[in-house]
Amino acid sequence: MSIEVRNISKRFGEFEALKDVSLKVGPGELVALLGPSGSGKTTLLRIIAGLEFADNGMILLNGAKATTQTAAQRRVGFVFQHYALFRHMTVFENVAFGLRVKPRRLRPPRQEIQDKVVSLLRLVQLEYHSNHLPSQLSGGQRQRIALARALAVEPQVLLLDEPFGALDAKVRKELRKWLRRLHDEIHIASVFVTHDQEEAMDVADRVALMNEGHIEQIGTPEEVYDNPANPFVFNFLGNVNLFHGRVSSGRIRVGGMEVEATQYGRSSRATAVGYARPHDMEIEREAPQGEGAIGVTILHIHAVGPTVRLQLRRSDTGETLEAEINKDRSRQLGLKVGEPAYVRPRHMRIFVEDYTI
Repeated sequence: MSIEVRNISKRFGEFEALKDVSLKVGPGELVALLGPSGSGKTTLLRIIAGLEFADNGMILLNGAKATTQTAAQRRVGFVFQHYALFRHMTVFENVAFGLRVKPRRLRPPRQEIQDKVVSLLRLVQLEYHSNHLPSQLSGGQRQRIALARALAVEPQVLLLDEPFGALDAKVRKELRKWLRRLHDEIHIASVFVTHDQEEAMDVADRVALMNEGHIEQIGTPEEVYDNPANPFVFNFLGNVNLFHGRVSSGRIRVGGMEVEATQYGRSSRATAVGYARPHDMEIEREAPQGEGAIGVTILHIHAVGPTVRLQLRRSDTGETLEAEINKDRSRQLGLKVGEPAYVRPRHMRIFVEDYTI
């Protein structure tokens, strides 16, 4: 089963939530909708589900038009952030609910429902909790029950709205791994919403970066991280250092580095901004040979596990930079707060107005 979103637009009064959005999710593919609050992620998910209807555009499920169908007609499995379990029902009855309320002609026999629920509880590793109430389960267990309930009706597609947002960090990481393994087993076209970039990169086959109602970039986690399409994507996928410069006489000078850029013309005076991630910053006690070294003062040193994070102040502009090195390198350099050092971006992506290089 596949999902196709074609040119979807949606307004809520004066607010334009979605602007001509298109997206394809292949059979068995898991796609993350990633972006800040208000970017349109949940609205798009609810339109795919049939819980909201678009002003313009089309939804196709396995190539068939589903734009005007209800959620029930579309046979979607929807997992909410806050579980939405029935508190007075046991785990077994929560999972069986969607099967029991089907019209009589479509409702499976009692034994078939029993077998299916037992099978699903085994799938989500909660077969020994079938007689418990939701209040007797942990948050992670409740979310797994919500997922089992969504799968019970044999959905064509699976949609998850910030499924781990209400859980603590350790449980979130465990459930991310579990969801990835489960998805590889059930192999249903799935879309999940998150604002957590680490979560999206860990779980998804592809990531769609959303901003202000449209998709900025879509690709594999590696593609969007290593080759961001624009400054928004670069900024959203982790901390960055900015280096401001200009195009002049066919060259760009940014952060002490000079790059050939004849494509912008010899007389161009466009503004350029270089982007470099903290782990791509080389640091030395002495000025290295060649161009690109920037004098800094060490403001703060913070060790986190095997990583040492450095906060630095540029000597020339007073701007703050961040660098990350491993503990062995930190010990080798003998860095101390207040002392001078030199940094150089190992990899820098430069954006010039509407162009990138």
